[in-house]
Amino acid sequence: MATISLYLDGHDEKLIKNYAKSKNMSVSSFLRSIAVEKIEDDIDDQLYERAVREFKENPQDISLDEMEKELSIYCE
Repeated sequence: MATISLYLDGHDEKLIKNYAKSKNMSVSSFLRSIAVEKIEDDIDDQLYERAVREFKENPQDISLDEMEKELSIYCE
């Protein structure tokens, strides 16, 4: 496991510690969770932008049945 250090002013340190405590989390767990969440959000944004761009280049509609077959999803 790696260690990452960051420098905070006293106000930010207190804010982060108090917030993490209010959520019953360690500071480390809190910072890790928000970092991972931010990365996942950015990836989702990139995928959305790519999907919009691809649709604009080649607009086509497919039915739910076609999508289920393409994605191998079986709804009951």
